[in-house]
Amino acid sequence: MPAKLVAGLSDAVRHAYQESTGQSFDTLFERLRAAPYVMLPKAFAPGHLPSTPQNFIPVPDADGTLIARVSAVIALGELGMETVSYGAENDGELFVNLVVIPGEGRIADKSKGGMRGHTDAVTFPFRGQLDVSNPDIAPSPDFVCLSGLRNPDSVRTTIMPMSEVLANLSVEHLDELKKQQFHIRSQKTFIPGMNLILGNEHGIDEGEILLDVGQETWVRYSHSSILVNEEEQPAAAEANSAFAAACHRHSRSVVVEPGDILLVNNRLALHGRSDVGGEPGGESRWILRTYGLDTTGLTKGQRYSKPAYMLFP
Repeated sequence: MPAKLVAGLSDAVRHAYQESTGQSFDTLFERLRAAPYVMLPKAFAPGHLPSTPQNFIPVPDADGTLIARVSAVIALGELGMETVSYGAENDGELFVNLVVIPGEGRIADKSKGGMRGHTDAVTFPFRGQLDVSNPDIAPSPDFVCLSGLRNPDSVRTTIMPMSEVLANLSVEHLDELKKQQFHIRSQKTFIPGMNLILGNEHGIDEGEILLDVGQETWVRYSHSSILVNEEEQPAAAEANSAFAAACHRHSRSVVVEPGDILLVNNRLALHGRSDVGGEPGGESRWILRTYGLDTTGLTKGQRYSKPAYMLFP
């Protein structure tokens, strides 16, 4: 189990860091938790890998995928995060393959194309809040973890830090984005599971895009999931357009190479990617994705008993 793995190795990791740098791990911890993203280059040696899978699940068992998964769990654990999944997405698997999917249709096309900026599990509540329709729905993840296995064409992952985006918005636009007035639809990968578990697609009728939490402003957003009526809510629609434009202006990119781990703060940044293209299988692009969440405040109903890492829905 991820939690037991972290508990067994955490002290060794912290001791090794402090021995090699002479710096306090606690200072590093606070800085990384507040960063929009953390790139850990060459965090693991990929080792032997089979051909790239051609679907989200399952992750093949191999030396390379095992070390990648263990490294991701430890990296998230050192940020105070438990590695988690959601039962409604990809059958609740803890890790999924981000790969080119063969065939035709929306899923296959999307796997080859670029992705605009978004946060994951966009309709789930911010940590510290409860969903108004069902208090058992767990919070969205704090971090999205991407572990590189293959990237022969150097496909770029894009990141939009909120510190830069929000600094370029007017006070009026920020105020609108913090009002509970936006309709938010679920992202496509969650909908089949939600229909099965909840009986319907989970959405938010009146939600905010931005939320002030302490000294930070958290975000939940997906270009394709935010709906606002321009005629009835002109100020909200204008703020939404300004936000999308600011995200485009302040997009930076990194390449997740084999052995790299990229941790994207799902509260303080949006993420996406450039076009993938290419053919499925073989030596094509292969990234493992999982989630990290500070689970200290979870209620009993927000977590499945078996497996314990899987959150509701």
